[in-house]
This record gives sequence, structure tokens and C-alpha cells, in this order.
Amino acid sequence: MVAIASTRLTCPQGEFELQRYPRRHRETLQAWCSADLLLLEAAQETTGRALVVNDDHGALSLPLTADTLWTDSAIAAEAVIQNSALNGMQSPAFVWSTEQPRPNVDRIFLRIPKLLPYFEYQLARLASVMPEGTEFFCAGMDKHLSPHTAAIMEKQLGPVERYKGRQKARMFSAVLSGSAKYSPEPLAGYHCENIDFYLTGLPNVFSREKLDTGSRFLLENLDRVDPVHSAADLACGNGLLGIAALKLQLAKNILFADESAMAVASTRQNASMLSAPGTKTAFHQGDGLLGVEQKFELVLCNPPFHLGHTVDDFAGRRLLQQAAQALLPGGSLVLVANSHLDYAVTLKRTFRRVEKLAQNNKFAIWRARHG
Repeated sequence: MVAIASTRLTCPQGEFELQRYPRRHRETLQAWCSADLLLLEAAQETTGRALVVNDDHGALSLPLTADTLWTDSAIAAEAVIQNSALNGMQSPAFVWSTEQPRPNVDRIFLRIPKLLPYFEYQLARLASVMPEGTEFFCAGMDKHLSPHTAAIMEKQLGPVERYKGRQKARMFSAVLSGSAKYSPEPLAGYHCENIDFYLTGLPNVFSREKLDTGSRFLLENLDRVDPVHSAADLACGNGLLGIAALKLQLAKNILFADESAMAVASTRQNASMLSAPGTKTAFHQGDGLLGVEQKFELVLCNPPFHLGHTVDDFAGRRLLQQAAQALLPGGSLVLVANSHLDYAVTLKRTFRRVEKLAQNNKFAIWRARHG
């Protein structure tokens, strides 16, 4: 039996109660990792105001009593808010990834993100606004780090100190020697032949440079979906599925929802390029459809199957449950999912009617209805 994860973080700054968000019964994953602990140890040796970047649950923000967290994730922000309250502390201010952090700090503690273009983008933005002499501490887990991590830092910040790895994690540090030497192009994109439309995405957007195979399979089968008046593109990424629904006249009104600030910003930009008279678009950054009062006749979804770096369908199953609550009577959820992730049990537990519209060797398309 897998052990239940500890929720008590002990670090040089003290002890903190940290729970993952969203919470689940008998949680096996901790709300911190060894990379967080390396950064907290490094913080002992320095002083001054701190900016925290990419903190997932507050493991950095709370011990460092950070004034500001720079993040792309609405789910991470909610986790930090809840854990701050749990520890009787004030939550830091949040600056979204699409905004510029203020240069009123002396130290930056950054968890290295999954996508290298996003890491490089963050370093370039920070180097362009932070004063010379700002200290940078960046850490990640060994199995997720690129061999190019230090080179990316050196390109933006100057000479980098590499620390010996410990507990399967590694840290890098640098002192900003001047302004950014290279400014990466923030947007990447591709032409989607299925709908004859060019989509762009900011650096932390899923599959921003090419059409992912799951979405391609769903696009190829959208002719099986009946036209409706209102729909939602849940976990929208660059907005591909919702834009396809508008172009193919499957819906008149679309809500695009994602927890990523960069995804919502990218979708806004892409939707603004769409010529579809008589249609309306709306946008929501948050934990799926939580907090959205509108109800829909159709929800389209290509759900994530990771929690951070961990392969886990918990996030996807939560989105399916949210979709069920957001549907009008007779409405339907249409999703594409990896074949090895069996959503059938969750769907049949949540919906009255469940059918598999299509399947190939990698993906399945499900349609689920209330009645």
C-alpha cells in the first residue's frame, strides 16, 4: 500500500502545514519536493526582499514570507491562498506570468518549470527589469532538468554556479550582471489545416508549436457532434477546440476556460483573429469551471493527464465532474483522452448515458450526457 504523504514541512525557516490543492482523500504526493528544500537552505545565506517564481503550493512563499509570487497558474495561486490561511499567514500578492514583476526585490527563488521556452522567457523578463546585482537561485528535480539549464541561465544572467545534486535535486545560482543579452520570441504557432487557421501560443501553453495528436483526432470527428447555441472549451490551451467549434458553426457562444494565464491570453489573441459574425466569446482563468455561473449545452475537453511532472488523471477526472455540473439538461460532454486512461468509470458514475464515439490506437473520444 502506498503511504499517505506528510503535510508537515520542516525547513530552516520553521515548520509549516502544507496541503496540496486540489485536495483528495489519502493523498500520496507531498506539497513540496527536494528542490524546494534546496532553495530554502540557500535562503539562509542571503538577506533582502524575495520574489518567488513558480511555487506550486506555498513551500517557498510561506517560509520566505514572500511579498510576491510570479505564477502562471490559478490553481497554484489558490493552493498558496489556502495554505497561507491554514498557517495563519498573509498570502503573497500574485503577479501573473503575462505581467511584469516589479524590480523591488534583492533575491529571486525560482522553481525551474517543465517547459524550457517558458524558463528562458521568465529569465529574460526578469533580467530586463531587475537591477544589476540581483541574486537568482533556481532549482529543480534531476529527472526533470535539462542538460541546457545552466547554459540558458548564463545566456540571460551571466556566470552560473552549479551546486552538487542532493536528494535527486539540483540548484543553480547567479548574480545578475546586466540586462538580458537575448530576448526570446514569446510567441510560437502553427497552421491547423483541419480548420484552416493559424494559432499562436505563449511559452507556457501546451502544444503551442504543433497540433497535438489527441486534438487532431477530435477535430477529425467533430462532425459527429450536433450544433448547439452555447459551449465551453475546457482546459482550452491555445483555444483550438473552441475556435474550431465556432468556425464549423457547432456553437454560437463559446467560453474558453483554463487555469493558465498564458493559455487564456493566447486564446484571446487567437479568437480575436477569427471572423465569425454573430458569435460571442468569453474567457475564464481559474480552476476549470469553478466559479462560472453560465450553463452550457456542450463542453469540449482535451484534459491534462499530469499533475505537474507526475502522470496522473486526477486533474482530468475533476474536469469531467465540473463539466457535468455545468451542463444544461440534455447537454453533452465530448472529450478526447489517451486510451490507457480509462475514464469510463468516472463518466458512467457521473453521467446517465456514455458512449465511445471513436477510437484509434492512442486515443478515445467519449460523449457523455445527463439524459
